[in-house]
Amino acid sequence: MLYLYKMNEERLKPLFDLDGTLIREDRDSDRLFDFFRPHAILALTEDDLTPLGVLVRDSGKEFDILTARGHKNAEFVRIALTALGFNVNKIVTVGVDINSPEDMDNVSSKRVAERKIRIAKFVQRKLVDNDERNLVGLGELGELVSQDQKEF
Repeated sequence: MLYLYKMNEERLKPLFDLDGTLIREDRDSDRLFDFFRPHAILALTEDDLTPLGVLVRDSGKEFDILTARGHKNAEFVRIALTALGFNVNKIVTVGVDINSPEDMDNVSSKRVAERKIRIAKFVQRKLVDNDERNLVGLGELGELVSQDQKEF
């Protein structure tokens, strides 16, 4: 069971991954996620939310995102989620923006997972993520979720 901890009355304590955790992830589709067009996320609809995404949004509380997307994605993620009623606080990006073909080699790199783990440990906040590679060594600071979970 996933418990949403509060830092205070206004903010959820965990850091939340984005793709596959709050919104459905489909790397074969470029409708929401296109490495060459960070604004693709603006096509986000209610139907793209995971059950956890709905819970976070419906809480009305501020929350922080820790995503493997690149820096250029942050402003578009904020716009798309805000339009659906999310109360987004910080968006921390640890991935790469695609500026050259070589950048594609770093999209799901071990280095991206290490950055997520390092940040969760540094701020001592639980990371809620659908990819167990991003939770290695986190122990109680990591919570693995599925994008299709119906109960939390």
